[in-house]
Order: sequence, then structure tokens, then C-alpha cells
Amino acid sequence: MQKLGAGYQTLFLYRRSGHEFSSATSKPLGDLAWDYFFGLPVSKKLHRDPKERDSLNHVQAVLIQGLENDYAWMTQHWPDSRYLVISLSFDAQGEDKPAPWIEAWRCVYDLKTGEFSVPPAFAEHNAKAFKTPRPGRK
Repeated sequence: MQKLGAGYQTLFLYRRSGHEFSSATSKPLGDLAWDYFFGLPVSKKLHRDPKERDSLNHVQAVLIQGLENDYAWMTQHWPDSRYLVISLSFDAQGEDKPAPWIEAWRCVYDLKTGEFSVPPAFAEHNAKAFKTPRPGRK
């Protein structure tokens, strides 16, 4: 995870060959996770200018701990430590008319195939990750 600025951070994935490291993905892993999220129908209810990634406040892509035990604490039993669970969050801070945002929406990245997915076990958690402004807030 690398901090990019005040309230902004993302994930990078590297490939190791001996003592050398190189990027394992074409873009930062956090950016790929956001691209995946905004390609899903569920994201359509959120405000975002697709031409301007910085239109989201305090964007975060965070690796959820548990890889060493294949995320058993999440009641998952994935093989060979090949999956990374990523949590995505942003907020509506500073907007005149705050729009919905997400806190800790989860997806999985498969290190073997390079694909993202959302396991059915994450459905309830992800539904609660969508937040809306309190009524009467300007």
C-alpha cells in the first residue's frame, strides 16, 4: 500500500525475481480494483465523473489481512494463498450536496488469473458498505 496524498492511498502489486522487483500489473492494483468496481451495475448509484478519477474524496484501496491463512477468519478457505481481498472506500466530504459513498466494499483479486470477483459470501457486507447522507444535510 502506498499513500498518494492527503487521504489518498492505493495498492501496488510487484513480482519478485531474486533481488529484483517489477510491476505485476499494468496499473496500480488499487486502480484496477476501482475500474472493476465502476464497471459493475451496483456502482451506477454513486456520483463520479468518469473522466476525472480525483472526483472521489479520500479514495482508498486497502489489502485486508488474512492472506497467510487463506482468509479463514472470513470463513473462506481458498487454496494456495492465491487470492487477495481488497477493501474500497471513498467519501463525499466537502461536497455541497453530498452524494452516496462506500465504506469497505470488498472484492477479491485472483493472483493466478488476474481477475477480480465478488464472492457470494461478500454480498451482505457489500450491501452495508453503501452509505447515504443524513436527511437535512446540505
